[in-house]
Amino acid sequence: GRFARLAGSALEQVALRRKLAERASSTAKRLADVSAKEGRETKDSKRDRLGEEARRLSILLQELRDAHAAFTRTLLWELGRFRAAKEDGLYCALRSFSAANEAHSQRVAAAWAATAAGVAGAGGGVGGGGGPGEERE
Repeated sequence: GRFARLAGSALEQVALRRKLAERASSTAKRLADVSAKEGRETKDSKRDRLGEEARRLSILLQELRDAHAAFTRTLLWELGRFRAAKEDGLYCALRSFSAANEAHSQRVAAAWAATAAGVAGAGGGVGGGGGPGEERE
């Protein structure tokens, strides 16, 4: 139910985070390639175009890194909430089990007390004899 949906959602978030990291990695590689080409280029117009592309990629890379960091913080927060919800559910289940077990134990103890009182009132046990140390007639 609820935990399965939360777990599925967390797995989707992890997959999206991985894709964001892969996109940042490929952007960093493109930036390195463009920067290398810019350094080798001799024509001013082409070098200017490559420089502009490198600046654009650098900005994009920083935005991707910032988004990845924010996404990671959000994912960690959601996983913390998921863990806390599971712990709360387990705690409530254990409290419920404990209360039910206590009630059952009280019923069993009362039944044994009633049985012992019935046996004592019926002449002291099986065979109609008295208590220990008493002689039978």
